[in-house]
Amino acid sequence: MLFANRARCSCHRLDKACEQSLSVRKRRAKRAPVRTAPPSNALEEKLDDIVALLRSQASEKQASKDTAQSGPSHETTPSMSSRPGEAGSSLISSPGGRDPDVVIDTTDSVVRLLRPTESPSDSPFDLFPHPSPIAGDVSVHNIPDWQADEQLILFRRAFIPLFPFVHLPDSMQASELRREKPFLWLVIMALTCKSVSKQFEMADTVWKVISTRVVSEHHANLDLLLGIICFASWSHYFKQDKPFMTKLSQLAISLAYDLDLHIATPSHAARRGRSGHVSGQQAAAAQDKALEERRTFIALFHLSSATWTGYRKTPPLPWTRYISDCVRILSEGTETQLDILLATQVKCQLITNQLSCPPDDEFAGSDSTNALPKILYATLQRQLGEIGQGLPLDLQSHRTTQLYLTSTELRIKDCLLNSAATHGQPSTSQFQRLQDLESTLSCAERFIAVFSSAPPLDWVGINVDSFTQFTHCLVVLFKLTTLNEPDWDVAEVTRRADVFGILDEFCVKATQVPEMAGITDTDGLNRGIFTKTPALLKTIKALMMSEMEPPPVVPIPEQNSGQGGDDGFLAGFTNESDASYDFLESLRHEPWLSDIMEYSWDLV
Repeated sequence: MLFANRARCSCHRLDKACEQSLSVRKRRAKRAPVRTAPPSNALEEKLDDIVALLRSQASEKQASKDTAQSGPSHETTPSMSSRPGEAGSSLISSPGGRDPDVVIDTTDSVVRLLRPTESPSDSPFDLFPHPSPIAGDVSVHNIPDWQADEQLILFRRAFIPLFPFVHLPDSMQASELRREKPFLWLVIMALTCKSVSKQFEMADTVWKVISTRVVSEHHANLDLLLGIICFASWSHYFKQDKPFMTKLSQLAISLAYDLDLHIATPSHAARRGRSGHVSGQQAAAAQDKALEERRTFIALFHLSSATWTGYRKTPPLPWTRYISDCVRILSEGTETQLDILLATQVKCQLITNQLSCPPDDEFAGSDSTNALPKILYATLQRQLGEIGQGLPLDLQSHRTTQLYLTSTELRIKDCLLNSAATHGQPSTSQFQRLQDLESTLSCAERFIAVFSSAPPLDWVGINVDSFTQFTHCLVVLFKLTTLNEPDWDVAEVTRRADVFGILDEFCVKATQVPEMAGITDTDGLNRGIFTKTPALLKTIKALMMSEMEPPPVVPIPEQNSGQGGDDGFLAGFTNESDASYDFLESLRHEPWLSDIMEYSWDLV
């Protein structure tokens, strides 16, 4: 036996090799050899132990809380589950999915805490320790599940095809959307509500969330961003005195930059690749999330471009390589064909932006007055043709695709005619100009035909960008109708596309929409969009008729004393045109007004 004191060891006294007993040698031989782990592996093991301990503690706390809340009854509320058979599943799920994932990059010696990929159970309506505060804000509006599902179906049918900013699968129920994205759910319910008074009540809640959660408390997530994009794109539903689309689009841009959606970042699964332990389900979820982020940022570019086209106050997002990559990926349509439609819309907007946006050093909130070379217009026309030809056959005939392709072509022709008005053109140039005018008239006819093909029930989904396209087409037809130029047959223009007859036709359709769609409370304190639209169309007609030379023979209403603008804009309008002073005053912010009054195609 070996003692600690070598003086008492017999092996030492006998000058022999000191060996352990046979039993000790056998016992130690069975033990595994001790290997020293690298520092990085040891650190990873310690962090894994810490994370596992924290998650187990959170699970124990949550289990005790669920037991206390459930009491003696073990019944599950059906409304807590989005599908039959899943009731109560959120009560036993581990909250560990909401904890940060620890990733160690052994090559760079970097430790990262990654935001976990949200699962369907990560929702504010599940009983997690940290519910979303936005879910509490939204909870004041109790909409039955069946009614919310009907409104969501309406949103998919009439709204999404005009601006597919988000992917809402047909299998998704409204309750599931409310759990995953409560703010977006609220905006959708506000837009599709058939009671105008309730619409504005929900709009007040939307503004409360924006002012409190986004501006004051600096919350930032995809739900808030998508909700703001949706609310701004259909802002005319809730517009009162002044438009707020520009303000919301700038807020959405700021929110997207806070979320780093403007740059390419490695996906969640890719960043975990070095440490391994990535399941196929996690990788698929990370890929879906990356695609959703790309779609959201492209939708933001769409919103900024539509805001510029509609109000011409703030420039659209600059085109970057990352945006180009996002458009390319969405054009593949791996998740839904509506992604291809969104990419097509953005490509058309890029052409429009090149025509209407002045250089950065000349930006002053108005169009550039510099004439562009004609070869540029031919190039843009060729690019537009390639966009349409590259689409699948079913999308080529899609109404929204036709609207954007035709509207963009009309923008190109409008800019060409506006910049080509010069004196002393030779006869060959005059013939070419007449061809350009005829081509523009044909393009406007095609746009009106496509716009008129929409069923009146789908008019509820018309967004600001679509209405801007419509008013621009009206302005183009008005220019063609009033063009005083040799060899140009104005009577033929009126016969083929009478702008005043078109205004009367759409005014009648807009009046019929509330009854057909079941919209109620249209004459309350807050007038709905389809109460204001006929008045707006009548006002546009009155403004155009006042610009006619010579003026038409119509009864001229007396001026309202003390209500005339500095430029006489409000002169000549009374209740006969269904336009109040406040309503007419709000039109000062509409760019189509300056298009009617300020520029002309006449040769100068």
